[in-house]
Amino acid sequence: MRTTPRILVLATDAHARGGIQRYTHLLLESLRELLGPEAVRVRFLWKGASPPDVGEKGAFALSVLLDRWRFRPTAILCTHVGIARVAAVMKAAFGVPYLVLAHGDEVWGRAPAYALREAEAILSVSRFTADRLISRHRVGVEKVRLLPPALDLRLWHSSIPPERVIERHGLRGKRVLLTVGRLTRAGGYKGYDIVIRALAHLRRVLPEVVYVIVGDGDDRPRLEQLARELRLDTAVHFAGDVDDAWLPAYYRSCDLFVMPSRVRLVDPCEGEGFGIVYLEAAAFGKPAIAGREGGSAEAVLDGVTGLLVNPSDPEEVARAALELFQDDARRRRLGAQARERAWREFAPERFRQNLATILGELGFLAPERRCSKMSGEHSLAHRRCEF
Repeated sequence: MRTTPRILVLATDAHARGGIQRYTHLLLESLRELLGPEAVRVRFLWKGASPPDVGEKGAFALSVLLDRWRFRPTAILCTHVGIARVAAVMKAAFGVPYLVLAHGDEVWGRAPAYALREAEAILSVSRFTADRLISRHRVGVEKVRLLPPALDLRLWHSSIPPERVIERHGLRGKRVLLTVGRLTRAGGYKGYDIVIRALAHLRRVLPEVVYVIVGDGDDRPRLEQLARELRLDTAVHFAGDVDDAWLPAYYRSCDLFVMPSRVRLVDPCEGEGFGIVYLEAAAFGKPAIAGREGGSAEAVLDGVTGLLVNPSDPEEVARAALELFQDDARRRRLGAQARERAWREFAPERFRQNLATILGELGFLAPERRCSKMSGEHSLAHRRCEF
């Protein structure tokens, strides 16, 4: 008699915004489609805006333990390697298998290697991250599956026109560079400062170029000071945090998306595991300038959907932007290719198809259910699923 699959998802937080949170949302949505909502339960470690204290961590572990009897999961899925410690205990005590998501720098360096090695499988967002965790933590290559991110269709429900952004920041007649991301000291590798320095070089040739940054955080004062020092305070627009309803308008209002992320592979590691914002920009037909290191080189194809550069060289970033600004036909061609690839390779249907295949291979999804929730004329999973 086949056991009905039930997945207990252990996630970091419920309220933060960012690429990992978008990935987690799509994962939960996909699991519920594949298994049914009653077969998926989620526990969040973070209940508020602040990191959990010892008591909250203990309560989280206790809730997972109680779910062993109340929910009786056939598998646990951890959205972060730190949470996988709890799942490793559950496996040792009760034999419940578990999966771990690997996003990027949290598994490139110092991490609970035992929690990775004991997992039934590790789902990696990129080949770079997969290769790194295999070599660093001596994880068997057979354990690792690729599950790249996908576009969040909620972004396409907004009706706010790009003209509202142009009016808000006075962008009429300007050529616009855009970056979207948190402005935190820990996220300094994303290269906001490099783009600001590149802008100083770029405006000597094209004085109409401006730079819009969407996001906020504790590194914003340093970046604002840098813009003032370079006399770019009127050319660098800090939009702050914007609601998701406004984000599509920002993507549509720019000419180029630019985020030259750097990679550090010695502890503490840092860098892009993939970079969902590159795909979001691509889906709106915008080519990207990205660092040629880490997972961003998989999100942006050099010379196909954008340009890859030395992420520590402002002059190289400026040359790449100038090259595309001075060749509108090429810039539009790269943007069109970026849009086509984003919707072809990173549509939610493709994500669900990949997830269904992985769960089926691991024995967590019955073959007859792999397509049961994928009906619809345009569902890739429905068309390609094999019984």
